[in-house]
Amino acid sequence: MPQIFIVDDSISVRKALEITFKRHSLDSFSAISAEQALETLAGDPHFDLMMADVIMPGMSGLDLCSELRRDARFDGRPIVLMSGNVDDNIRRQAREVGANGVLRKPFSPDELIPMVEGLLRAAEAAAAPVEAAIPEPVQPEPVQAEPIRPEPVQPQPAAQTAPSELERLVAEYRRRGDVEDLIVVDADGQIVLPSGGAGAPGAAERLPMYARHFVATASVIGQHLLGDELQAVTLRYAGREAIFHPLGGLLVIAVTRADLKTLN
Repeated sequence: MPQIFIVDDSISVRKALEITFKRHSLDSFSAISAEQALETLAGDPHFDLMMADVIMPGMSGLDLCSELRRDARFDGRPIVLMSGNVDDNIRRQAREVGANGVLRKPFSPDELIPMVEGLLRAAEAAAAPVEAAIPEPVQPEPVQAEPIRPEPVQPQPAAQTAPSELERLVAEYRRRGDVEDLIVVDADGQIVLPSGGAGAPGAAERLPMYARHFVATASVIGQHLLGDELQAVTLRYAGREAIFHPLGGLLVIAVTRADLKTLN
């Protein structure tokens, strides 16, 4: 079973990662600082992938990654850095120290697990021995006495493409009469589907900076206490609802008018 080494000074982040990894058959152990991580690694423990916070007291995650890349024992191990602020500067620094990726905090299992599993598969493939293939003897092609005339190709009707889950969800909200605003944002918080609704345009655009925090927290609670995957998070305030739907690396945010009868 793959071993993930978590390095973060936040106990809530460490616990959330441990719970998520356990649900996906991944073992993990942790350190509260880069210095403690190096002390642990001095005993030569095995790990398959490391996740390290960028900003920690003392050595940063960038410093830790740079240190490990100078050690031949860990040169090929995948390292993912975590940060609450991911911009071009952080990505550039991560590349310079040899990190394999940067993940914005807070994050959902839909973002975390595909990245981790992909890096583990790539590392396993890179470590596998390459066997020399014995070429098959090449047989000469038979010579045709007369040219073969191909049959005319009949055009095939275009296949009907089923709508994606994102298209289906967006269309479903747009058919509803209580939706005031609707947007879709990517993993960096950038709007990929512009605001649109029948009531107060722009209401949903004020929510992305808070949305991922609510979704990540709700996802951990659902997995730890209820044993189920998160489908959506709904917040209700004075006749309005903000609904957050995680779909892979995207987040659908809808602002609707709540049924006042349900509030009584």
